[in-house]
Amino acid sequence: MDRRSFLIGAIAVPPMFSFLSSGLALAADEPDSPFMQVSRVLMGRNDLSPDVAQRIETLLQQRMPGYPQKIGALAQLLAPAVKDESLRNDLIKGLSSDETDFALEVAKPWYLGYVGTPSGSILKDDAAFVTYLDAQAYEVVLKDLPRTSYPPGGQGWWQAVPDGVNAPAMPERVIDWTWQPDGATGVIAKADSAWRAYGMGQYASLEQARAAMPGAAARPAGNTAGTATTPKTRP
Repeated sequence: MDRRSFLIGAIAVPPMFSFLSSGLALAADEPDSPFMQVSRVLMGRNDLSPDVAQRIETLLQQRMPGYPQKIGALAQLLAPAVKDESLRNDLIKGLSSDETDFALEVAKPWYLGYVGTPSGSILKDDAAFVTYLDAQAYEVVLKDLPRTSYPPGGQGWWQAVPDGVNAPAMPERVIDWTWQPDGATGVIAKADSAWRAYGMGQYASLEQARAAMPGAAARPAGNTAGTATTPKTRP
């Protein structure tokens, strides 16, 4: 898919299309900044988060020479689509190569949730996180595919607070996997071999997996031996 096709196709999915077809104009009640105006047109949405917009724009300003002039010029070029979204495709098709590249730099953080390019093969990259819940790559398929929740970094990666986000301080030892909050009681549940086998697709149902476990025939009905234990808690 080429760059223009990506931008044009960014709203050609049910959640965004249904929004545009609702008859609501892309324009907000209050005047938008050039960045938000461009973002609304590129993403085809009128409900973009102002907080996320501020984080994205701050990062782009820091990384892109001539950003104020570029965003102002792009906002002017796409202005007709603010009132009439049917003009959007033709306006994007008419962008020059440089204008298209810049438009992608604005659209990508909204779509992917980060600015820059992450890498799993080097110690440090230039990626900066901006949003998880508002990343459109997850939003547009949320009906059929849950957001991923695997850790994107090494031990304690999540303790770093994104720029512009206020968060309480974490305990110093929180990055240690053996750490527990003061006053916590209980034990870590042991893995249930039947659940694991079922989750790996080795059996069609959990019942079949339990029946296939060693010693299953010897256990009386209703016996849940071998299942995960429930952590003990204080009354």
